[in-house]
Amino acid sequence: MSKQDQLSMDEEALFRDIHHHILRQAKAGERIDTETELATRFNVTRYKVRKALSVLSQMGVVDRAPKRGMTVNALGPKNLSAQIQVQMDIANFDIREFIEARQLIEVNIIPLAIRRMTPALLGRLEDAISRIEANAGNSAEADRWDREFHLLLLEACGNRVLQVFSAALVTYFEKIPQNDPQFFLDIAKNERLLLTAIKAGREDEAKALLSHQLGEQVELLQGTR
Repeated sequence: MSKQDQLSMDEEALFRDIHHHILRQAKAGERIDTETELATRFNVTRYKVRKALSVLSQMGVVDRAPKRGMTVNALGPKNLSAQIQVQMDIANFDIREFIEARQLIEVNIIPLAIRRMTPALLGRLEDAISRIEANAGNSAEADRWDREFHLLLLEACGNRVLQVFSAALVTYFEKIPQNDPQFFLDIAKNERLLLTAIKAGREDEAKALLSHQLGEQVELLQGTR
């Protein structure tokens, strides 16, 4: 969420009221209120309504288009993860709580991921590592593929509830861009070791490797926040 979209406590309360109201309308099959109607209903300015709707649009809850008006999207895992992530931003939790939650969840889904891993997902994980290596000199792109690797591990666990919450945690962490290609080459090397342990079904080794990798990334985050 951009700085201009950060919500004050009063705006957060309005955001939640509008969110609940339009979801109720969608569930009942009713027409979704316009900005003007929402402003009248909640006795606020259209600017405040527009700000709340902008956040809901970022979350994937609504689509807004000229003439067509506003529609509420169906809730799939990706939309749910995006909604949870924006709610986390609004809540302004301590970064240490995110770090602890991410380490606990990601490391402990490894046994499920090993048991439910498919050849197709193994191929996608290997491709993500190759793309990290190929883009080591492009920090933004390499970092994107590193996050994709972790999201694929979560997908492999096969539990959609865990996947929704964990994906929100993973995408919350965006590292400060690194100019040294070796940084991402080292990440790719560690992820190849992790993938080898997963293929061999070595749970303890895989958990230790992932815990070590996340620990290094946490140190980087703590040093830059």
